[in-house]
Amino acid sequence: MLKIVKQSVLRVSRSLGYDIVPLRDMKERDLALHLSELLRRLEVDCVLDVGANVGQYRDFLRNKVFYDGVIVSFEPVSRHVETLRARSRWDRDWHVEGYALGSREGAQPINVMVSDQFSSFLEPEPAAVSDFAQLNTPCHSETVSVRTLDAILPTLQQRIGFKRPYLKIDTQGFDIEVLRGASHSLPQMKALQTEASVIGIYKGMPQYMETIRYLDERGFDITGIYPVSRDRTMRLVEFDCVMINRAATLDPAL
Repeated sequence: MLKIVKQSVLRVSRSLGYDIVPLRDMKERDLALHLSELLRRLEVDCVLDVGANVGQYRDFLRNKVFYDGVIVSFEPVSRHVETLRARSRWDRDWHVEGYALGSREGAQPINVMVSDQFSSFLEPEPAAVSDFAQLNTPCHSETVSVRTLDAILPTLQQRIGFKRPYLKIDTQGFDIEVLRGASHSLPQMKALQTEASVIGIYKGMPQYMETIRYLDERGFDITGIYPVSRDRTMRLVEFDCVMINRAATLDPAL
């Protein structure tokens, strides 16, 4: 009940041009406001949540962005898939796909880290950011299924019925591989969000300029940049980059 009351108060205050934000949530505030407006004006009817972990982004969309449409979460690590499927029983518009997305189909080992939000197909580079070294350390490896967005998108659209998707990618250094497996699908994305690296905490991961250039060449323009993490010296480690498809229709009247 308290959660419902809080959401109602936030919705009313936002409709009046104000926002009530606890100090602990200030970091997410600007991104939430930006996505709320962007998804609404683009009439997005599905968010593809690639790299879902245990559903934090779904919670962010529902509780902070106030997006109530379809969410499809992709997650390969077995224990996280179980958690997502259990949680999704209470949200009929939340669909869980228990595999990773990449540049080609097959099976691939993934490093499950001490802090599982750091889990990645790539090998960690602990010297890059010493603050993360103990957390970004493999505790075991798990072989998982990898699909491409190009291969699975038509089936998902037929099964669920969405037409105006938004793509969110947070795969710990593997985002550009997901994009490489979506060459035919990207034009259908009305907008997207990718985590871009300033200081590489994995070996061989692309730098932010490479990622932005790749998407710019495929018709996407930046609408917002939002810091994700810094080290103890205040260096920016990574940020979320939101980009809109140049071909998308953004209705100014909405």
